[in-house]
Amino acid sequence: MDCVNPHPASAPVLLACAHGTRDERGQRAVAALVEQVRAALPEVDVVDTWVDVQEPDLVARTREHAEHPAVVVPLLLSAGYHVFVDMARAVESSPQHVVAAALGPDRRLAAVMARRLAEALDAAGAPGLAPADRVLMVAAGSSDPRSRDDCELMARYLGAALGAPVTACYLSAARPSVPDAVAAARAELGRHVEHPGSRDAESDPQMPRRTEGTPDDAGRVLLVPYLLAPGFFHGRVLSAGGDIAAEPLLVHPGSVPPELVKLTVEHYREAASRA
Repeated sequence: MDCVNPHPASAPVLLACAHGTRDERGQRAVAALVEQVRAALPEVDVVDTWVDVQEPDLVARTREHAEHPAVVVPLLLSAGYHVFVDMARAVESSPQHVVAAALGPDRRLAAVMARRLAEALDAAGAPGLAPADRVLMVAAGSSDPRSRDDCELMARYLGAALGAPVTACYLSAARPSVPDAVAAARAELGRHVEHPGSRDAESDPQMPRRTEGTPDDAGRVLLVPYLLAPGFFHGRVLSAGGDIAAEPLLVHPGSVPPELVKLTVEHYREAASRA
């Protein structure tokens, strides 16, 4: 997890800064992304760091590399408090350090989410996306309105990728909440709301739940996480009462989506021109 390359002579250090998680699958999934970035930038010192939970944190990393130009690339999907406050403060005493943009919003992330939904439907043995379905894009949420704007734009990008309307909803700090959005979608479909703690939901959170007498074409509530990796938030998506819940952008085990590698590299190179 704490693997770096030798310092090159000219390229700024890439501080790949994720949120951090206690979930081992999430840790491994993010580590795999960082390793792919290292492979794509063999001339660059690519260093793991985090803003929360895991260590060494970003403040420690910026001190460690204080004598070298560095670019902090947020491995975060939206810019909010962690980017505008935590990361900005971490580099404010180092004139040679800059913070790049968050990974989203970007249409390529919507393409990955669309693939994850298709994979989830296929894994459940369920039909593909139908006109009667309701698609909810589930984001972590932030009190920063700029993050909310980013998520709303991503919901539009996902809708364009799917060819269907998509509603953004949030696990914390923003509205609509996931329970409210699921309830609203159920109401639109005219379907009975089954409690997410029911026996079927506990045995398989991705199992389609249809009540007796519900026709097969009545529509489903499909949850598409706008989350980087497995962890606490994705666990909440799985228990939120959707008929199908997709995986996050990164999975473990599984291959790293090339779109995430390309975005990380692009954001590094753009910010490196300012470092």
